[in-house]
Amino acid sequence: MNSDDFENKARLYVLGAMDDDELVEFDRQRHAFGSEAERIIQECERLNSMFALSLRPTPPKPATKQRLLDMVHAALGGAKK
Repeated sequence: MNSDDFENKARLYVLGAMDDDELVEFDRQRHAFGSEAERIIQECERLNSMFALSLRPTPPKPATKQRLLDMVHAALGGAKK
């Protein structure tokens, strides 16, 4: 993995979009790249937080709450409190 590949993977890492196998390889490369890897990850985290802060929350669609409640109800085996 070269520096460009690591930077692309770091973006996925910051978003939490890696599976277990990818995380293992990323961590191995993170240690190999050392302080440069940490700099890249910190920059990606900084950019991610800036982007997150720039988003305005939108209210959920009415059907979303009902779908969530239905899923919880189903997961509890149809039991009601």
